[in-house]
Amino acid sequence: MKQVQASKEFLILVLLLLPMAYLAIIWNSLPTVIPTDQDVSDQTGSRSAFLLLMIFLFVTNALIYALFRFVPKAEEGPTVVGGDQKEFYRSRFIIHIYLALFTCLIIFMVSLGQPFAMERWAFVGVGLLIAGIGLYLWKLQLEPNHYVGVRTPWTLQSKEIWRETHRMAGTLWVSAGVVMIIAGFFLSLVTGVFLIFFASMVLAALPYIYSFRLYNKDKG
Repeated sequence: MKQVQASKEFLILVLLLLPMAYLAIIWNSLPTVIPTDQDVSDQTGSRSAFLLLMIFLFVTNALIYALFRFVPKAEEGPTVVGGDQKEFYRSRFIIHIYLALFTCLIIFMVSLGQPFAMERWAFVGVGLLIAGIGLYLWKLQLEPNHYVGVRTPWTLQSKEIWRETHRMAGTLWVSAGVVMIIAGFFLSLVTGVFLIFFASMVLAALPYIYSFRLYNKDKG
């Protein structure tokens, strides 16, 4: 069973909620009309569009928290060694610190009322995060465990399936991150949000399916 450390979980939750608290504090002082492009001064957006972008970033942050915290469920595996648990919390802190600082930076820059391509920054930032997670998965050298990595019933039963699945997942996530960064320069806010939510389902499903296929292939 996972050994949850209350103090560390509390700090991660603080990082999760920090951008939301910051936005709530300064919301009334934000400009009604938000310049959205650094090169074309007459392109503007509303606070409702900015709020949609923030909701997207907050939901992304919450989904990542849930992915690490609750998947797989605690009862699915035995207690694992301390080294895996340290890597588990270290990875989560890095991800949530990045997301908290990145989101707060966007809120701060919008609060200045200067021309700012907020959609582009948001998509590029999320793309960099996805690509970074992909590199981490591709290089992950830990043994199969219930804390870190692509933890399916089949990767946890075979070191070879664990390694192959992580190579595939790493390549997939890096590719998706690069595509997202490029797409951020061309897509509108609403289109980009729907694209990222669709991509998140694909990024979660394909490694699961791939590990299942490897397992059945090994079984003949």
